Amino acid sequence: MQRRDICPYYKSGFCTSPMLDTPSDSVTSPNRCFKSYRGCRYYQDTGEEKQGLELYQGVDQEVKFYPKVNVMETPLDSQCEHYRPVRTQRGYVAYCNMLARVLTVSNASMCNKHWQTCPIRTS
Repeated sequence: MQRRDICPYYKSGFCTSPMLDTPSDSVTSPNRCFKSYRGCRYYQDTGEEKQGLELYQGVDQEVKFYPKVNVMETPLDSQCEHYRPVRTQRGYVAYCNMLARVLTVSNASMCNKHWQTCPIRTS
């Protein structure tokens, strides 16, 4: 059984859902906690189960950007933990989680080269 087939709140036979005051084994059952846990009333979808490209789906609808200023043909990478290259229909854009906005191409280039001295990271 794969990890994603098991409820994230199921721990050693107990339900640890935040909807319960304390962990309880009275609400657990194999039928509910494995495979069909999304229908359980104690399950809350936190969005953490998304993996890979699922994490970035819909980003171009959520974030406004200007193609001539923000879109890159090839993605730039950065060692900064707040930097995130996002694929769009027009190319790639760089997104900064700390600033919560799309970076310009020149900002992305600076983040790629000088990520250790970024004033946003050190504040």
